[in-house]
Amino acid sequence: MKILSLVLMIFISFNTLNAQNIESSYTPLPGMRGKPINLPDVSAIANIVGYTSDDKTDKDRNNLLLNEVETAFQGYVYPDVRADIILAIHKHGDEYESEICEAKINFQNLGYGFSAELGKIHIDFGKINKLHTHHLPFTDRPLVLEKFLGKHELAGQGAILKYLIPIFPFYSQIQAGFWNITAHHNKEEVKVNDIDGNEVVVEALIHDDNAFSPADKVYNFRWNSSFEIGSNKEVELGFSGLKGRGSHHKEHKDNIELGGVDLTFKWFPSSYEKWTFQNEWIHLKREIPVGKLNRDGFYSFIGYRANKYWEYGVRFDYSENAFPSIFYERALSAIITKHLTETTYWRITAKHRNIDGKKITEGWFQLSFGIGPHSHELE
Repeated sequence: MKILSLVLMIFISFNTLNAQNIESSYTPLPGMRGKPINLPDVSAIANIVGYTSDDKTDKDRNNLLLNEVETAFQGYVYPDVRADIILAIHKHGDEYESEICEAKINFQNLGYGFSAELGKIHIDFGKINKLHTHHLPFTDRPLVLEKFLGKHELAGQGAILKYLIPIFPFYSQIQAGFWNITAHHNKEEVKVNDIDGNEVVVEALIHDDNAFSPADKVYNFRWNSSFEIGSNKEVELGFSGLKGRGSHHKEHKDNIELGGVDLTFKWFPSSYEKWTFQNEWIHLKREIPVGKLNRDGFYSFIGYRANKYWEYGVRFDYSENAFPSIFYERALSAIITKHLTETTYWRITAKHRNIDGKKITEGWFQLSFGIGPHSHELE
């Protein structure tokens, strides 16, 4: 009996020690801390923006406001299957509105070079539409993106299939997706009469006739590639296409086609130095009852990161509008960014605009800070 008890104790001790060794050597996937049943990575980001302008008709000028709060829940639900849920509260007018920025599942390896994403996703059109506000190298979005894709990131509910082309000696990928995009509306208080004839104030959705973006059923395509030039230079090239309807499709005929080309050159002179020359051109073809419209726009950005902390940039914008009465807008921006940490920075931007001959000077102060991996600039 004593011998049996001794053997049993040795067996239990051995298994306990072995389990501890296995647990100590276990390396969890990103987004999983410790055992797979634990919580995913959680992030929170806030964006404070101050804005001024010499345009006295601009009701938003001379304000310093919390512009956006974003939270992210990210992690792997299975090997090579990643989930991202990103929620945000944005300032629209005088109120804050909550929305689902993205909620997607990413199948990173379907085999034979294929991958896919499903859910609500920032559509991969052009170079920077997929980027969230705190990941942009400038405070405001380029004019051509605002006028052709909408004032916020173009997002849709659907799916995209990607294929990594294996025949090239460098990175090259093609992708195609289908989406359902909800047109943006503004909320406004209006006076109406109830059934008793009394005047009451109600909140109504008002369609913004001066805003344009793709809406309803939309299909997109993108090919992008990058390759090295020497040991410290890189070139990125992309072609994008989108076909569907415009934001006024419920009121009248509104068929659209978008085509875009983006070219980026990066040079890394030293460990922390980086030069960026980024360009993007977009052409809009819009078919409405009055006829076919053809509009163009582009931006060109030169950025220089001197070290871990300081970054400087200049951006030129040109864009036509998306409506029958055509007008042109040009803008030149100067940007200075100070990175306090890898997840926090402040930025100052001075911008001079020429809107069909009307000249306006604007200025921004931006403070973006966060915790968690989604706030990291390399996330």
